[in-house]
Amino acid sequence: MSIADQIAAEAQRQGVDPSLAIEVASAESSLNPNAIGDDGQSIGLFQLKQSTAAQLGVDPFDVAQNIMGGVMYLRQLLGQFGDPAKALAAYNCGPTCVSNAIAQYGANWFIGIPSGTQGYVNKILGAVQTQYAASMNPTPQITPPVPGSVLTIPAAAPASSSGAWTTLAIAAAIVLGLGLVLSES
Repeated sequence: MSIADQIAAEAQRQGVDPSLAIEVASAESSLNPNAIGDDGQSIGLFQLKQSTAAQLGVDPFDVAQNIMGGVMYLRQLLGQFGDPAKALAAYNCGPTCVSNAIAQYGANWFIGIPSGTQGYVNKILGAVQTQYAASMNPTPQITPPVPGSVLTIPAAAPASSSGAWTTLAIAAAIVLGLGLVLSES
């Protein structure tokens, strides 16, 4: 089984979008289980630090456990922040970095994180091409606003919103269909 397949299987097991998990691992280590981060402390695929791995109860040097830990950490951040963009930013610069940006900038939190983290978030969400990109911004790139303007990042849509959109689409189709039938009468 390939590394990507292992990540996808673990992500499915933990209820995380497999594409998102694979993109995070790709951004972190290029899917290299032997990668060591520039800081000399980040280990393997999802670049877990020893302290993070210990909190997650995994051995970062064991490929299967590193994958499990990387997905688990991503899942925790998704739960903590409720927004994939914020979770990805926290995976890159840390939860405290994102919490501080939210506290200081509110809805414009994105301008409060490092530019490297902004690129990281945009790269992953642009590559995933799932509902996550749309929940953060209609375009795959977020750029800091012109000074004095307001940066708006819509909140993530609730998981059940796809059902609402489907219902709305069906209702619209019915109304349009009835309109065509009535106009032909």
